[in-house]
Amino acid sequence: MTTNLCGLPHYTYTESICTEPAGHYQWREDPHAGPLIIDGRECGGLAWDEPEEQP
Repeated sequence: MTTNLCGLPHYTYTESICTEPAGHYQWREDPHAGPLIIDGRECGGLAWDEPEEQP
């Protein structure tokens, strides 16, 4: 059985994508999360909320 992943890229580290299940995201409740990838190398992990729009 395969699970669809969220796949949203981080807004600063675009090589890092969310590895949570699709449809999981709830602002300040269930952030995006995945491995931190910089220059093609996994450097740890990160979790993030989608950035708020600026006026």
